[in-house]
Amino acid sequence: MPPAHWAHAHIQALAAAGITAGCGGNNFCPDSPVTRAEMAVFLLRGKHGAGFAPPRASGIFADVPTSHWAAAWIEQLAREGIAAGCAAGRYCPESAVTRAQMAVFLVRATSAPGFVPPAATGVFSDVPRTYWAAASIEQIARDGITAGCGGGRFCPESLVSRAQMAVFLVRAFDLGP
Repeated sequence: MPPAHWAHAHIQALAAAGITAGCGGNNFCPDSPVTRAEMAVFLLRGKHGAGFAPPRASGIFADVPTSHWAAAWIEQLAREGIAAGCAAGRYCPESAVTRAQMAVFLVRATSAPGFVPPAATGVFSDVPRTYWAAASIEQIARDGITAGCGGGRFCPESLVSRAQMAVFLVRAFDLGP
């Protein structure tokens, strides 16, 4: 991870907090998209701390066998109501996460149970007030987690890179710079 990378400080803060050890081989892979499986681990460690360990998986999702490396994390995320899955009985662990999905997950992970963000007002030019995740997108902007992707836009359908995820997590869980 070169010190000149735009997210270097946030990635270092995430590592220092014990949220991630990287993607293998002493690398962080900042430009790789975050998968739903990785997101489960990131969010739960951010919420509960680096030492958190979820209970064993029981196989609640058809596409996540109990032997999957993140099965316990995925099931805990569902138990906490942060993510329900991608379709009936499925989680899609290897699917990449969009910025809109991440906004919803972050609001659920950082808010009290049952919290519903206020109705959207049209903060970002590319997120209509009627967009399915508009209220959550605007909530993470109000919370200072994001300012969007530039030019008054949020880019809701763009995939979240591991570098972007580091920034979101550090800001959402107050982990550093």
